[in-house]
Order: sequence, then C-alpha cells, then structure tokens
Amino acid sequence: MVVNIISQERLTKYLREAGHDQQRALALYGWNIQLSEAFFPVLSASEVCLRNTICTQLIALYGQTWWDDPAFLLQIKKNGTRIVKTARDKLRTRGPVTSGGITAELNFGFWVNMLLPRHEPVFWQNLNAAFPDLPPAVTYAALYKRCDDVREFRNRIFHHEPIMHRNITKEYSQIMELIGWLSPDKAKWIKPYSRVMTVARQKP
Repeated sequence: MVVNIISQERLTKYLREAGHDQQRALALYGWNIQLSEAFFPVLSASEVCLRNTICTQLIALYGQTWWDDPAFLLQIKKNGTRIVKTARDKLRTRGPVTSGGITAELNFGFWVNMLLPRHEPVFWQNLNAAFPDLPPAVTYAALYKRCDDVREFRNRIFHHEPIMHRNITKEYSQIMELIGWLSPDKAKWIKPYSRVMTVARQKP
C-alpha cells in the first residue's frame, strides 16, 4: 500500500484536507507533486536570473576570480567564506575553477544572501545599474524580501512539503514578477513553459 511508505505525519495533512477520505487524500498528495513539478521552470528561471545578475556585479567589483578576493571574503564573513571555499574546493577536484562553475555550484540561498541589508552599501551602491529592469518603485529592501520569499517557497517544494494551502496564484505571480524585474525577456520566454495555473485548476 502506498500509504505505508508515506509518513503518518505527512499524510495527516492531506487526510485533513480530504475530510479523512483516504483515496482523495492520496489524490491530493499526487496533485501536490504535480503542482510542485509545474513550478520548476519559473523557479529555475528566477534562480538563474538572480545568480547571473549578482555574479556580473561581483565580477565588476572583484574581478574574474571574485570568489578568492580577500575583500569579498571579508564582506561575506566566516559562514559565507566557508560556503564559497567548499564550492571552490569541490570544483577543483574536477578541473579548473571558473566563474560560471562556481556560480552554478552555489545554492539559491547563498545568492539571496548577497542581497542582505549589510551588503547594500558595498555591493549595490548603484542598484539601478546592476538591476536595470527593476521598476523605480521597487526598493532594495523589497527586492531582497521578494527573493527571500521565493527562496522559502522554492525550498518548501524541493523538500517535498505541501503547497496546497498556499495562494498558488499569488505565489506564481510573485515569481513571474521577480523574473520580470531581473529580465523581462526571460519572463516572456519562460511563461509558455509554465503549467502552474493549468495544474492548479485540476485540484481533486
């Protein structure tokens, strides 16, 4: 039985939503998986856009080997330095360390943390130059919060947690808006590949 390999704690959330109808609970569980899968294209687009934008700024400030620059490492402090050096050392076992390689190796949380308030006067003195498509009304704090909200939602999906109680329309709209802030062209390009709202309407 499928229910035997799903933890009781996890299944209880779906049973409650299904009025303790086990078959509907399993249908909701499957739908939650499909819905999570449907978010992958836009979550991927937002992460790639963000990390590439930030990487471009770090290259401008610290050069092509920004991850080894002492001033950069001092700014991101001990924990950030540990994460960067772990990524660098892992890449060294495969061959040369490149900016593209280390950018891809570092996770979404690391890139969102590059927008922490303490980095604003160092990394982002000219926010509009670094984020040319960011609407004038969007503040640095608002950009950081949106990125962190998307990170939290992304982690929920990637850790296989339920998203059925979230406002799916709002979550999708906010992710798409973030992509538009980072790259309007990428937002237009990725939209046809997203099935989020189609799957959302198929809730059992």
